[in-house]
Amino acid sequence: MVFANRNQLALDYARFPGGIFNPSLTQHANAVWGMARCEPHDQAARNADKLLNFTPMQAVLFRLDDSLAVAEAHYDVHFENFPSLPWRAEDYRLFIFQDQLFCTHVLWVQGYNIGMALSRVDEAARTVTLIRPITIDGLQIQGIEKNWVMIPNVDTLHCLYSFYPEYTLAELTNLETARFRLTKNTKLQPPTNGLADKMISLSTVPQRIGDALYLLVHQKDNEMIYRDFLVRLNPDTLAPEAISQNPVIAGGDCEGFWRGYLTAYSLLTLSDRAVVSYGEGDRYAGVATAGVEDLLAVPMVALGR
Repeated sequence: MVFANRNQLALDYARFPGGIFNPSLTQHANAVWGMARCEPHDQAARNADKLLNFTPMQAVLFRLDDSLAVAEAHYDVHFENFPSLPWRAEDYRLFIFQDQLFCTHVLWVQGYNIGMALSRVDEAARTVTLIRPITIDGLQIQGIEKNWVMIPNVDTLHCLYSFYPEYTLAELTNLETARFRLTKNTKLQPPTNGLADKMISLSTVPQRIGDALYLLVHQKDNEMIYRDFLVRLNPDTLAPEAISQNPVIAGGDCEGFWRGYLTAYSLLTLSDRAVVSYGEGDRYAGVATAGVEDLLAVPMVALGR
C-alpha cells in the first residue's frame, strides 16, 4: 500500500462523541488548511432519531504545520446565508479558485432531497457562506447523497459529477448562482484492475503533478471496506486515461465505528511528499504520506471509453 504511513490528527474528539472526520486539506495563504465535520451524535443515533440530523451544524477549521501536525484548530465556525428551514451540511471538500477558498458539501434541507452545494470559506473570519446549491444544465441531478469534486483551473472551473460507469463532467457558467452546464457524459469500459463492475465514486479534488492531473476514486467491497485507487486525467481534455492496478490506500483496520471506513477526502503534493487526508471509521481524522515518486511509480492500466 503506497499510503501506509497513517497518522491521526490531534483534534478534540472528546468534544464530539459522534466524531470529527472526513477532513479535506488545501494549500492557501502559504499554509495548509483543513476542514472536517464535527458530529455531536453518531450515525446510529441519527438513524434512530432523524431530527438529530438537523441539530445546529458544527465544523472545525484547522491549520497544519510543516510536519502535518495540527498547529491551530477552531471549532467556532459560523455558517452564513444557509436556509431558514432546518438543514444539514457535511463532507466538505476544499479547493482554490481565482485565489479564493471554496468548498463543496452535501446540503440536506428538511423535507427536501439531498443535494450538493457550493460555499465560500474564510479561514480568518471562520465562516462558511453558502453561494447556492449546484445546478447542472442538461443533466438530471440525482436527489441522493453522492460525491462530486471540482477541477479548478486559472479561468475555468469544472465539476466532475460522476466517475464510473458514467464519466460526467460540467463547466461553470455562473459562479454567483453555482450554475454549470454539461460538457461530457461518457460511458467508460469496465475496469480491468480487479474492481467490480459497479459504481466507482470520486474521492478527491484532482491535483496537477508534472504534466497530468491525478485524483483518488473509491469503491466499497462486499465487506464494506473502502479502497482508493489513483487515476490520471488528461490536463487538456480532463478525460480519464489510467487507473492504478492496486489500491493506494484502504480501510479494513480502522479505529472508530466502522473498521472498513477509510474515506479519502483530499490529495496534496507538498514538495516531494504526497499527502492524503481521510476519515477513519466515521470517528477520526487522519493524514497519510508517501513520496511523490513512489505514488507516480504505481502500475497503471488504461481506462477505455
